Amino acid sequence: MGVLFPLFVLLPDYIFQLIYPNVHYLTDVVFILVIAVFGFFLSMSGIWMYILCCGLFIFMQLIQLGHIAYFSRPINPLDIGKVFNEFSDIYSASVTDIDDFWFIPLMAILPFLILIILEFKWRKKLYFSVVGILAVIIFLGVKPERATRRGLHHFLPPETRYSIHNSINSFSFYLVRGMDKKNIRDIVPNNFYKSYVVEKHDNSSNLVIFVMGESTSAEKMHIFNNDVNPDTPLLEKFIPDTHFYYQKAVSGGVSTHASLPIFFNLMKEPGNINKLLSYDTNLFKLAKENGYKTYFLSAYDMKQLNLIGVPYIDEMVTSESNPRRFKTEKEDYLLDLLKSLDLKQGKNFVVLNFRSVHSPYEKNYEHHQEFNVFAPQNESRFAEENAAYENSILYIDSVLAQMIEYFKSLNVENSQFIFTSDHAEMLGIPDGRYGHNQLLKQAMIVPFIMYNIGTKTILPKDYISHYEIAKLIAFYLGYDVKNPNFAEDDFFVHGNNLFEEYQFLQIHRNEDNTINIDKPQTIGTYIRQKTKKH
Repeated sequence: MGVLFPLFVLLPDYIFQLIYPNVHYLTDVVFILVIAVFGFFLSMSGIWMYILCCGLFIFMQLIQLGHIAYFSRPINPLDIGKVFNEFSDIYSASVTDIDDFWFIPLMAILPFLILIILEFKWRKKLYFSVVGILAVIIFLGVKPERATRRGLHHFLPPETRYSIHNSINSFSFYLVRGMDKKNIRDIVPNNFYKSYVVEKHDNSSNLVIFVMGESTSAEKMHIFNNDVNPDTPLLEKFIPDTHFYYQKAVSGGVSTHASLPIFFNLMKEPGNINKLLSYDTNLFKLAKENGYKTYFLSAYDMKQLNLIGVPYIDEMVTSESNPRRFKTEKEDYLLDLLKSLDLKQGKNFVVLNFRSVHSPYEKNYEHHQEFNVFAPQNESRFAEENAAYENSILYIDSVLAQMIEYFKSLNVENSQFIFTSDHAEMLGIPDGRYGHNQLLKQAMIVPFIMYNIGTKTILPKDYISHYEIAKLIAFYLGYDVKNPNFAEDDFFVHGNNLFEEYQFLQIHRNEDNTINIDKPQTIGTYIRQKTKKH
């Protein structure tokens, strides 16, 4: 039964991929093994426990698969509340559209019904064990327990993860913490923000390669700050090249879970969550609509794919695709993957997602001890963390330089290579704070590097925002994106939990290209103030 359980549980996902071309599920061997072990213990826990668990899964999958079929995305914890609050409307819509979605109940119920029948047939031959019941209870309790101590962003459903996995996560969070939470769409009124205007032009690039770094602080890169160790020697060799651009940037968020969907959907305003859900200015979508082949190659796991535009990505690779190579080779493997692509034919939009320079920093270059150059000056945490971080930058400097050289060697007319990072990293300066996830300047000043073969680009002289970088990529993909809500010199740095009430920073760029950073404020306070003024 342990072998049959994952086979039947995951069967709807593979059928879904045949029905909906935009649905992509990446193979997750670890989860398959976990489900197999769970199925083994469940088969030993008695028929009523078996029926109860299968009934629970059927209930979750009915809602999950229906949501995917209707909205083309998995349900998140805060959407579940709307299902119950608006049940009559949803029921009416379901009855009306039954001709299009008649197969959903079959896909949700039939696999578990077959499993129950098989359990009835074989239960006398299986050993009944209290250990089996305890194992099932522990398995079902792991996610709800985690929801008591982790934020919503840990439970948001990646579109490439198996539906049952997303169901377990989303319903666990809703059960523990989601019932009383308002969706951000309940805080921000409908039509509070004006729609962006997207205009197509005829001067699109033939090749755009974009690299999203991880935890890379511009202030800790020598190319931006002469006061740190010389950790970017190869990138600095490009400085005399007129095709090479570099300057400091301001990230759109201080966590990866917020920064990536904000960036790829060109979300500027606080609480404008419709930008993430509609995909109307999603970079992958714009690329596909203008004839590009799209790639997303990531050294991270599939959780990074949440709301970045999976339906519009032609080829995806995450750390689950080849965990051994990613673990041993890290970004070197991304470089190999990049070189394996045929980028001289047609138009291509390639996104690479780094895992380095994430903590623990010394793990990023353990496969290349030649980058273990900068030694800590003493045994303090500050000295050790900073030395390891700068060694990590030294490794990324090598990878980026090799990627740029390869990009140049392709000799594709009208093409761009762009690098920035999801957020920066605090390393004990000035007040002893480390990591990110805090709305502080040290966590949001990131690098912007570009090698541009084509039309000369005019950039701000000092700071460029993530939003402006994303708009620049959209321009290279063939689109002008115009935002009627704010002036170009106003932008925002967002907090972590984008679907809940969260804090953000508003930033204004002055005429001399310096920036003013307002105090953190919440979405609710901001909306109330704006509503009163109007």
